[in-house]
Amino acid sequence: MSIKGKYPESTPLYVGFLSAGVVAAIAAFIIVMNVAPASEKVDKTPETTTTTTAAQPVGFEVDDALAEEMKDAAQELVANNYEVLSLYYIHGMDHKDEPYGNTPEDGYYTVDSDEYTSLAQLEELVDSTFLTEQARTVKSNPLSYGPIYKERNNGDLGIIANFTPMDYDISWENPQFSIEPQSETDCVINITLHNRTSGDEVKLAGEMTKTEEGWRLKTILF
Repeated sequence: MSIKGKYPESTPLYVGFLSAGVVAAIAAFIIVMNVAPASEKVDKTPETTTTTTAAQPVGFEVDDALAEEMKDAAQELVANNYEVLSLYYIHGMDHKDEPYGNTPEDGYYTVDSDEYTSLAQLEELVDSTFLTEQARTVKSNPLSYGPIYKERNNGDLGIIANFTPMDYDISWENPQFSIEPQSETDCVINITLHNRTSGDEVKLAGEMTKTEEGWRLKTILF
């Protein structure tokens, strides 16, 4: 599919997650952005850099304005996807111990984070990244043992006491992705990552679609 038209030489920072620079070329653009999840535990991975390249114009074509909109949406959604992946699936967040080292009666420890202090913040991130059904799964039962986060009785943000990160051996450091518009409201995102152990390439593909609230991913990208 295709992207046509020229792209500006720079684009603003996406707050908290990424920075971007755009260099115009004959039929492609390149974007660099930082994906630095605030949710990672003590064994943090380094800041990651994402390079994005647009496909050659060989199929469905969109005008310059929509092409720019899709590019910006894909850039933001890929960063948000990794943040959600980190928060809900592969890292979680640090927590505060209960008094005297007790197990929390409600099954949730209080989150120890300056970045996320309320359930509403997390749910806003999820809802602004995914379509309704996928967002509901992330919030309510992402790892098949209930919601990872909840608001505790005292109003604190809580993380489930038995949080067990999923096995995940894929590195998001220096990924590359291309966007392929399918229509004016749908676009495929192809991502190339690497196996953390072997270094082999790992190919992911997802779809984003335009809603009344903006662009959303149809599923979480692992």
